[in-house]
Amino acid sequence: MKCNKRLKYSNYVAFSHFHGTAVNNSGVKMKKSAGRSLEGYKVRITDKDELINRIIDAEWAMFDEVDNIGGRAGCQDDGRTFYIMRYSNHCCLSEKTLGSYYDDILEAVSAGRNLISEKYAYMMEFTDPEYFRTELEPVLPYITASKQRLVDAIVDITVDSELRFAKKYPYFSRGSRPTEDDSAGITSVKSYAAGEYKTYSEKTLEAYLEDLRAMLDEGIEPSFAVHDRMVRFYGYDGIDDAEQQMKDRYNR
Repeated sequence: MKCNKRLKYSNYVAFSHFHGTAVNNSGVKMKKSAGRSLEGYKVRITDKDELINRIIDAEWAMFDEVDNIGGRAGCQDDGRTFYIMRYSNHCCLSEKTLGSYYDDILEAVSAGRNLISEKYAYMMEFTDPEYFRTELEPVLPYITASKQRLVDAIVDITVDSELRFAKKYPYFSRGSRPTEDDSAGITSVKSYAAGEYKTYSEKTLEAYLEDLRAMLDEGIEPSFAVHDRMVRFYGYDGIDDAEQQMKDRYNR
């Protein structure tokens, strides 16, 4: 079943939270607006990058089609920030997980579904429960109990890691999403993550959870890795450098 309902801007301001502010190779056709190519932003360093770039191209095409109640959001035309945010998340995952997620995307495209629209719709369970219950839930894919358990496990790891990140990097975190509180009109990390992970297949979720647990076993904090990669796009030498520079600016 397709979700063609209109969504609310507050759920997808995510891509501009930092600094204040398609046709894919499989042959499956995806609508792509002229002049909106992400080509100039693409990273091609690791063996995973071509797959990551195909994923982001598909997500960008879907994001372009998200229908906001208040009209088109500015972040829907900000390809650079979109690419940075999505690459920073995807580059931390294994090829197994990325490949499974790309399969999810191709299956959704073939079925005429927009996973990005569904993601923001699922978020509204937390940000606008009544609208979600009456308008969105009836047309969204049903979440099974087994899938919900996987989502909950990944969200718990994500939130816990983000809380540890915020404690270690308080100045950087001042410009980020709230971790668990949606009351300020900005979707929290917890709600955003829950919405996104519900669009993944159980196969992808199992692989994703495996990746997160492996990272933690190796002493790598998932949120730290994502943020560190992200700030390097903005010219910092890493998250420690970004934190120090933001602290210096704040204390001037």
